[in-house]
Amino acid sequence: MSRPQLPRGFNAWVATSVGSELGSGVLAFALTWVASGHGSQVASWVLTLTVAPSVALGLLGGAVADRFGARRVMIFGTLALMIVSGLLAAAVALWGTPPFLLMVTATLIGIVAAFHRPAVGVFPRLFVADSSVLGAAMARAGMAGQLARTIAPPLGGLLIGVVTVSGVALVDVLGCVAMLVALLLIHPPLTQVPAAEAVTLRGVVTGVTTARVTRGVPALLLCVAIVAGAVIPAVLLGIPLAARERGWTAAEAGLTEAGWIAGGLLSGAWFAWRGTATKAWRPMAAGPLIVAAGLGLLAGSPSWPVAAASTTLIGVGVVIFTAHVFPIYILLAPPTMLSRFQSLLILVQQAPQLIVNPLIGLTVAAVGAGPMIAASGGIALLASLVVATDKTLRTSTAGD
Repeated sequence: MSRPQLPRGFNAWVATSVGSELGSGVLAFALTWVASGHGSQVASWVLTLTVAPSVALGLLGGAVADRFGARRVMIFGTLALMIVSGLLAAAVALWGTPPFLLMVTATLIGIVAAFHRPAVGVFPRLFVADSSVLGAAMARAGMAGQLARTIAPPLGGLLIGVVTVSGVALVDVLGCVAMLVALLLIHPPLTQVPAAEAVTLRGVVTGVTTARVTRGVPALLLCVAIVAGAVIPAVLLGIPLAARERGWTAAEAGLTEAGWIAGGLLSGAWFAWRGTATKAWRPMAAGPLIVAAGLGLLAGSPSWPVAAASTTLIGVGVVIFTAHVFPIYILLAPPTMLSRFQSLLILVQQAPQLIVNPLIGLTVAAVGAGPMIAASGGIALLASLVVATDKTLRTSTAGD
């Protein structure tokens, strides 16, 4: 299997996204950590408010990207994130970090993400004409994000004690500036056909109904919802709460959280370099099994080094799963509905969190972080069952 060749502009965008994702990741960790200091309920609400606007506005965000183009939406989204981070830095300098400010910031970030993320998800498709290398392109973009998110939690744990949330927000501003410049200079070789009817109620509904009747798509969306609902809250919210419960420092919690990103980076690097498996259903089914094993180990981890090893295993399983799910999903999408299909994919990743996040706060307060994380591992196993029993997924390949 030869190394996939990708356009220079794509590689430049991927390189720049490392800095942008690093700034966002550092800020996300800082917000969650500071919120956890106000109690498990505040922490769960901050994470929920980051997600809720994307769930409410995500389908509209995908329609906007189909109508006006992914690159244009990404430019305005990056500019908006830069403004939010700048305002947060000023507000923290004036008023500190009361829960209300953390919740407002989380809500604004979620609103911008509702429009920004569907566009980012389809951007690699505009650089790749050959569908056989799309998996490598998406893995390379994902690897850049994984690299940044690996560094972000421990860096956030260190910075929060040195420059406070205000300084961390300014780091995010710098990342946004770099990405904004890159987007203004880079023009993808493929043209995204505008869908004039996308930003209408009929256009949004058509995107949903088309996905519902496209073979393989409902099963893929269900699998992603299961894995996201099991992993994301258990890692992003469970680790800070478990760290405080077990007496770990902010830096140790950051290193533990970085483990799942580091594990994803290791497996993502392989797929970015060599491409994804032709018979995709096998790694799609294996990924959740590895995730469940990692969550089970994390639930009983007595120390942060053991927990970091556990989260590394989780990261490996997640990327083995997503590196094969995401390319097949985007290949199943009609050319004029790429962003609307992508917004559905994001929706099913985030919607479960609206239910799970508040429940985590209540569960941890009642029985502790360990049982909650263990239960998440059991839920992840269901995704393997869905993959193994769906005929379309078992016969799908990267070149379909």
